[in-house]
Amino acid sequence: MSNLKIVTTQAFEAEVLKSPIPVLVDFHAVWCGPCKASAPALEDAAREFEGEIAFVKVDVDEEPALAKAYDVQGVPTFIVIKDGQPVERFQGLVSRGKLAAVLESFAGAGQ
Repeated sequence: MSNLKIVTTQAFEAEVLKSPIPVLVDFHAVWCGPCKASAPALEDAAREFEGEIAFVKVDVDEEPALAKAYDVQGVPTFIVIKDGQPVERFQGLVSRGKLAAVLESFAGAGQ
């Protein structure tokens, strides 16, 4: 089972903005090749950081208002949100190593 939760506009505030731990939001699209290629690294990171960082996916085609609100210009775009505020963002194909490097500084931050 995936540790990446699909989040809609209606659930975004509760699941992301009010999360007690940092959240990595994956803004993606089903047709996006780099999004699909990043999926294994995201799944690995979600398992490794379980309980320390939440992982959610937002489909930019299904939730265009969220994509616009966070100025998502391309997919995949990854935004770390902590205490309701974006604190880190990066875009494009992501490797397991890149994810670990970015997320290490946020692990345990909500504890």
